Amino acid sequence: MSTATASPDITTRFGSGQSVRRLEDDGLLKGLGQYAGDVSLPGQTFLCFLRSPYPHATIKGTDTATAKAMPGVVAVYTGADLVAAGVKPMPGSAFPRAGGLPGATPVRHVLAHERVRFVGEPVAVVVADTLQQARDAAEAIQVDYEELPMVVDTLAAVADGAPLLLDDAPRNIAAEARYGSVEKTAAAFSSAKHIVKLDIVNQRVAALTLEPRAVLAYVDEGRLTIRMSTQMPSGVRNAVTDALGLQKAQARVLVGDVGGGFGMKTGAYPEDIAIAFCAHQLQRPVKWQADRSEDFVSSSHGRDLHSHAELALDVSGKILALRLKSLANVGAYATGTGVAIQLLIGPWVQTSVYDITLIDFHFTAVITNTAPTGAYRGAGRPEAIFTMERLMDEAA
Repeated sequence: MSTATASPDITTRFGSGQSVRRLEDDGLLKGLGQYAGDVSLPGQTFLCFLRSPYPHATIKGTDTATAKAMPGVVAVYTGADLVAAGVKPMPGSAFPRAGGLPGATPVRHVLAHERVRFVGEPVAVVVADTLQQARDAAEAIQVDYEELPMVVDTLAAVADGAPLLLDDAPRNIAAEARYGSVEKTAAAFSSAKHIVKLDIVNQRVAALTLEPRAVLAYVDEGRLTIRMSTQMPSGVRNAVTDALGLQKAQARVLVGDVGGGFGMKTGAYPEDIAIAFCAHQLQRPVKWQADRSEDFVSSSHGRDLHSHAELALDVSGKILALRLKSLANVGAYATGTGVAIQLLIGPWVQTSVYDITLIDFHFTAVITNTAPTGAYRGAGRPEAIFTMERLMDEAA
């Protein structure tokens, strides 16, 4: 005769609501964490970026002779130098515009070449034996700028008479996305008993990680090795090898402890590629860590969305349709991440948990003379849910 055995109660061991034991705390509390900036190598050099003080200007000339002659300076590179060396530009967004037109974005060189498009854009790099020597030499570089008309506000960028930041981008529109049915949604609004309308602004934000971005690049047994603080090591490796014309196996990215990312450390930055280029060219370790001010102006920003939202309801308060028009300021360069967050990820969750069967969404990415946008704390979802909940609150 078999004896039935009660099934073990796993509800207290697994499943929703159960606590998860943290694994990383012990070493960090004991001071054993190792961040990218903690690593130093023999023969290491230090890198400093010279950055644009203007939001929009032509680079008429750059004089690096004084900087190159200063004590401890190993090398000085400009945007023209990297272009001559065959370093490829950063990839842009693949999102199209209305009418089947391809997306529009300026060419983003690793170091600005011929034109700067936002305050903080890297223009030149100095590699020196000490950080102070690199900083002193960077200050000695003379750049002849000619300022150009600029626009930093989203609504101003699409207004009549706004400066055109790209010849083939009328009204500075980089990309557009439409979702739903214009006609069916309009019909639902025509029959609605109640209509709620709101203009909503999600302001631009900048991430504040305890650890600013940091990179140490060096050649190890013929392979380019990059130690850095990033959330996406494989993406950085791919971007670096593509830009420098290397095979994927010729580079690797190592990530230790990361002092916060919040989306800002997603993907590759021009700085990552510039540092890797210097290490590969010089065959010496090259180290850089942003200071706080530098991190604010050069790292990707988040959000910056202007939306007009409308909700149609019947006499009983049931939602009939949602109509939304949003302008996303994606900054000086329409990056794949920055555009996708507002034109793809946000729309995915726009209706939230509500039963909404008819939508008419029109999302537009706009170019301005501000830092490019990227992922930040929810990556498009908080903006969408904030808009939806504001509408529901107003409707109630």
